Amino acid sequence: MKVLPAEDKVARVANERPSVVTDVSKEIRDELNRGCPLGVSRVIDFVYICGAHALPGAVKTLRPSLVVNAAPELPPPPEDYVPRHYVPLLDTPNSDMHPYMESVADLINEVVTRDEAVLVHCVAGVSRSVTLCLAYLIKWHKMTLRDAYHHMKRRRPQIRPNTGFFKQLIKYEERLFGEASVKMVYCEAIDKEIPDVYEPDYRGMTWFRQRYGPIENC
Repeated sequence: MKVLPAEDKVARVANERPSVVTDVSKEIRDELNRGCPLGVSRVIDFVYICGAHALPGAVKTLRPSLVVNAAPELPPPPEDYVPRHYVPLLDTPNSDMHPYMESVADLINEVVTRDEAVLVHCVAGVSRSVTLCLAYLIKWHKMTLRDAYHHMKRRRPQIRPNTGFFKQLIKYEERLFGEASVKMVYCEAIDKEIPDVYEPDYRGMTWFRQRYGPIENC
């Protein structure tokens, strides 16, 4: 795997696919998110992501032209007069994200082409909002799903779309590019299928289970 110099790691992402760096220091992550309010991450220029707790500060600081709200369970926002686009999905593997991937990606691109900011959020900024941002990167920045995932993980390490959403992203990438860069694999540690990009996070659990037996028996 090619590791870029620090100055290349924080270069602006254009339409080309970025080199994948899966582990970065806090200093580099802070540089990538420079200017973002607390709890907010920069997906790419003019596109930001956060959880509900960071939303008031993010709206005040970033002054987005559009807020994409992917958390229907949250109470109505205060009247801050920022246009909102609602994605009425719960964070469950059975929720169908397909109808929203394309439309939200196009909506984000429409705002960004005017050099105006878009803020995407769900409850935690981990699953639903990340799925929508990944779809945007795949369609409009021509990233593979694998590259888009690592691109976002460098900026927001806690990202973790649920497995149902990831399967839908795999199908979305296949439809756009004709092939998938991520596959679902069996994870012994949790006895479930996961996207292969999640495997590094579970290696320690797998080792523990192989050595000591099921975690629930300890």
